[in-house]
Amino acid sequence: MSITSENNFCTSWSGGKDACFALWQSIQMGFTPTCLLTMLKGDKDQTSAHGLNREVLEAQATCMQLPIIFGKANVGEYEAGLKAALQDVKNTFNTFQLTFGDIDLQAHRDWYEKILIDTGVTPHFPLWHYSREQLLKDMFANGFETMIVSLKAEKLDRSLLGKVLTPEIVRLIQQQEVCPTGEDGEFHTLVINAPHFHKRLAVETRGIIEDEWGYTQLDIATT
Repeated sequence: MSITSENNFCTSWSGGKDACFALWQSIQMGFTPTCLLTMLKGDKDQTSAHGLNREVLEAQATCMQLPIIFGKANVGEYEAGLKAALQDVKNTFNTFQLTFGDIDLQAHRDWYEKILIDTGVTPHFPLWHYSREQLLKDMFANGFETMIVSLKAEKLDRSLLGKVLTPEIVRLIQQQEVCPTGEDGEFHTLVINAPHFHKRLAVETRGIIEDEWGYTQLDIATT
């Protein structure tokens, strides 16, 4: 497949496993990654559910040798913030496709498709209807290394924070009657290594934070 603007794609980047696996899958399909796009809280240099700061996300981008664009949005202003950031994606990187890591939540896919409908950017869902169990198996088989950095304390034991996702940890999560991929938002991860990383991400934990949405999160910094 020749490299043209039609092959270019940007990844909606959370820093977690699903976005990372979607990026890698798109590369395997012959598409060309040009950049990452991350939406931060309007009042903080931090993502919402994952609780990751700009420094960590920039370090991930460096590991992949990709530029990263940051958009900002307060509560209720996400759509406008995303559309503004997409202008940078189109103008700076000649990219008109945005890749998402969604697997099977139809309402979430519908929401993004509605937002993008008049932006000139096409949504791409390479993991759509991927089996949740198979997704984890393929991540492990291909060397994805992800760490649990955020969880809903009423759903999962806090002792799982900071754990690298392994088959054993997956079994512990299932024993607590939680989806092992966290697809319903029970937990979120930080990718610290993957097949398309040129080096492993080095991080440390500075503490634990309780956010306004009920998540218990690690305060992560690069080393």
